[in-house]
Amino acid sequence: MDGVVTHHLRAETRRDLAAWARAIVQGCHAAAHSLREYTVRCTWQGKACQLVVNHEEGFALYAAGTRGTAGNGVSPASPPTPLWRRSFDKLKMSADDGARLLWLDFGGEDGEIELDLESCPKPIVFVLHNFLSAKIHRLGLSA
Repeated sequence: MDGVVTHHLRAETRRDLAAWARAIVQGCHAAAHSLREYTVRCTWQGKACQLVVNHEEGFALYAAGTRGTAGNGVSPASPPTPLWRRSFDKLKMSADDGARLLWLDFGGEDGEIELDLESCPKPIVFVLHNFLSAKIHRLGLSA
C-alpha cells in the first residue's frame, strides 16, 4: 500500500465536527512537539543522504551515515557538519510527484532542491505540514 490511508468520518452536528477537527489538530501538534524531528533517507545530487526536519530548526541534510556518529565534524568530538541547513522561514514552496521526488524551494541562489526519497513522499510532507502548523500555533499566529 502506498501513501496515506484515509478514512471517512461522520459527525451529527457542526459542533461535533468542530470538536473532532480540534482534537485532530491538537493531537497532531502534540505529536509534532513530542517527536521533535523526523529523519528520512534520500538522494541529493547523486549522493546518499539523510534529510532531518526538526520542529524548531527546520531542515538539515547530512551525508548518509554521518549523523549520530561522533568525530566526523570539525574536531574529533564535534557533531557532523550538514551539507546544507535551512530554517522554515526560508521555505518558499514545496512540491512532490506523489511517487518519490520532493522539491523544496528556499529561493535565493539555491533555487529548487530536488530530493529522491526512494519511496512515497506523502509521509514526510504530512510531517512537514504538521511541524509548520504546530510552530505557527506555538507562536500564536493562528488565524
